[in-house]
Amino acid sequence: MPIPQDQIDPDAAKVVRRLARNGFAAYLVGGCVRDLLLGRRPKDFDVATSATPPEIKSLFRNCRIIGRRFRLAHIFFGQKIIETSTFRANPREVEADDETPLDAEQGHGDNELYIRRDNVFGSAEEDARRRDFTINGLFYDLDGDKVIDYVEGLPDLERRTVRTIGDPDVRFREDPIRILRALKFAARLNFEIEPATYAAILTHKGEIAKCAPPRVLEEIYRLLRGGAARRSLELLQATGVLTVLVPELQRLLSREGDHVGAERLIQTLDAIDALVQGGYTPSNALLVCALIAPFVFDQLFDGDGDAQKSRDSVAIIEQLAEPIVQSMRVSRRDAERARQILVAERRLGPSKKRRGRPMALVRRDWFAEALTLFELMHPHAESEIADEIARWHRLMREGGEHPQPGGGRGPQGAAGEDADGEPRRRRRRRRGGRRRRGGEPSRHGASDSADG
Repeated sequence: MPIPQDQIDPDAAKVVRRLARNGFAAYLVGGCVRDLLLGRRPKDFDVATSATPPEIKSLFRNCRIIGRRFRLAHIFFGQKIIETSTFRANPREVEADDETPLDAEQGHGDNELYIRRDNVFGSAEEDARRRDFTINGLFYDLDGDKVIDYVEGLPDLERRTVRTIGDPDVRFREDPIRILRALKFAARLNFEIEPATYAAILTHKGEIAKCAPPRVLEEIYRLLRGGAARRSLELLQATGVLTVLVPELQRLLSREGDHVGAERLIQTLDAIDALVQGGYTPSNALLVCALIAPFVFDQLFDGDGDAQKSRDSVAIIEQLAEPIVQSMRVSRRDAERARQILVAERRLGPSKKRRGRPMALVRRDWFAEALTLFELMHPHAESEIADEIARWHRLMREGGEHPQPGGGRGPQGAAGEDADGEPRRRRRRRRGGRRRRGGEPSRHGASDSADG
């Protein structure tokens, strides 16, 4: 399996070669090697080296050391980061070899294998063997132009198989996030999960609750924005992991006599996959909306296509969305943005009772995402809806520079808005402004009143 040299990031190559010139072993590692061998374009490049984080920092002025549980170096080239880690050994195995008790943060005895710190340095082979899956344990020696395989990753690549390195029961108990990563790689690469690994997922899926909620949420987002969201959802359901992560969503999907929402969710995830494969990166808020919108869409509009009353639509959205948002532990900022996007959907479709001031809606910083969601929900739009979508795109172009998604407001973004997400009409400024104590005018003049 040759690796084409022109596909290797030049900055990653620069990091490897500078480390090598200074007497350290250094290789490309992990997902970038896997993807290059599969003929895929890596989204980033990682380096593993015998140099410690302080030694890496001494060689690169553009370096920052990050992390507590897993300390590593980020080497910056503009907006690009080459993540550089030191060869590590499995801390649990090192403790066992030394016959010393486990770190208090790692737990005690065989019933607690969860690793909370991972900064025990080791050799390249030890580093490969402590990684999660065989297909991610490959090193590439740039100067020797060869793949180094300590874990039988190359045969698994050829078999298109996801397999843990070592005993899957132990590996998933060490870090249950690996369960979500196994599903992610199987979905994204269209690989099968090796039987013993699959059985361990079924056994230990409940231990995901031990992991920090932000880590779990980030893996959920990666499952949804990796270009294989539909396949990811199918694997989450098949293994029962969805019930652990988002039980409310699983309940909606398995609700008797109601297949419309489930079918619409599959269509929406297919549409997201198409966007991602075309280069679009959906925001966290849009991904949350994609999970909720299929189940509230029919309730937001009446049979004639007109929106329900504003207060009714908000109540419907909040009643269904709140349990999902809470179980996923969505940040307040993303949750509020998702609410604004969902409430805005009722304004975007054709209606006999069209409301005015469309440009006020178009100028909202989340409007582009709201329109994207509306298009996702209408993958085969008929003429009237297609015309309405085209009208909103035209208004966006006429509105000039549109705020970037995620900019502007923070978690309290709803302040100053009505239930439709419309900005409330501002009070008119008082003529003459207010005068300061002692009769002095405002330093900005009479037009800058305190009410503005």
